[in-house]
Amino acid sequence: MNRTSITVFVVFLVLTLCSASTQAAVSNGGSLQLVELKSPVQQGSKTAYIDLFRKLFPDMQTDSTDDEAVIAHRSVPIRRIDADQESVVLESDIEIKVFDSRWVRSAGRRLLLLRADLSAEGANEATPYEGEATILAVFSLEPTIELLDMMDIKTDRITGFWGNHPVVHLNSQNDAFVIYSTHWNAGESYNDLALMFVDDGRFKVISSLFLFNTQGCGVTFTESPSFRALPAVGHKYPKILVTVRLKKDADTNECDRRTRAYTKYYQALYYWNQAKAQYESSSHQLDKLDKFNRDRL
Repeated sequence: MNRTSITVFVVFLVLTLCSASTQAAVSNGGSLQLVELKSPVQQGSKTAYIDLFRKLFPDMQTDSTDDEAVIAHRSVPIRRIDADQESVVLESDIEIKVFDSRWVRSAGRRLLLLRADLSAEGANEATPYEGEATILAVFSLEPTIELLDMMDIKTDRITGFWGNHPVVHLNSQNDAFVIYSTHWNAGESYNDLALMFVDDGRFKVISSLFLFNTQGCGVTFTESPSFRALPAVGHKYPKILVTVRLKKDADTNECDRRTRAYTKYYQALYYWNQAKAQYESSSHQLDKLDKFNRDRL
């Protein structure tokens, strides 16, 4: 197995949801248009995005008030990324605001990830983003369309695939991918990241990170994560090294009390536990980073 690595850099207050080639943009006042949903999932394919969405929202149909828009009223069961609670079914006017997709490999199979921002009454109640959800679904398209798994990955106001290159190649047979949720205030950026993959048709979280970037005298910190796959002979999946670089900038002359610059690294090595069918780590360095960040809130 080839040693594979990918580095994903945090850009303070600048977040790219996805590339223009795979994102359907919001138009006409926020309603996703039928023509966008009828686009093929790839050039030459007979499968359109609307075929996938109908697996998620079986009653999807043209909006009676707009022949070019679509609406649904019921979803299939959706589980949450951040809870072990029972799956929920959305039952209200469900509108697709924007969507994008990525291809990944799982056990050698080529699968399609579909991410969509939704508005739906009752979604994520009692949160700052109540009435909104970000759905992540994975499909097998051969020999027929099959919905393998689906979850709501929204944990903050803005959610999507991380950066321009969110796919992390684990080996020739398997890929992982990075998602994020974020919001920001003046001089502060809050980022929840999750490194995920598909195992036997189900989403699994390999590692979750909370990154907190700040600006100001004595507190200009930038945190940049990277992910590297390492050989694990005899195991189903490779080991994965997660590294976060914490960089503090030196204060400028405008600060009354100038502090020095420094850089620290926090790491954790994850390995596949076959008995539990999940990735685990015995390292506590990322726990220390999490405490450092939460103490600064």
